Amino acid sequence: MDKNRNHLAPELEERWREWSRLKPVIDEEQLRRNLLDRIADRRPRPHALLALAAAAALLLAVLIGVETNRRSPSLPIVKGTTDVVHETGNNVILVLREGADPLYVLTAPPVETGDKR
Repeated sequence: MDKNRNHLAPELEERWREWSRLKPVIDEEQLRRNLLDRIADRRPRPHALLALAAAAALLLAVLIGVETNRRSPSLPIVKGTTDVVHETGNNVILVLREGADPLYVLTAPPVETGDKR
């Protein structure tokens, strides 16, 4: 092995020794204050929670507005009759007839094609 591998030049070694004897000039109080300023506050901020709640309320209002303004498609009316047919919801059809009671017709739910084993 090379014994001179870790050997420093004499002037560099002298500078190193002088530096190691010096007293640090770091202001510990200032260092602590700066460190606390750099660490992020992990507590939830009221402004962020308020903004999140407002965004959720806005999204809910938009979804409600879209759902209430959506028209269910009506079935075609056969000409020559006075019957009016409306699809009122999933699997329910309303038939309004002139001079007769309205009819609610329940249709079969859609058949699932998935294999459940």
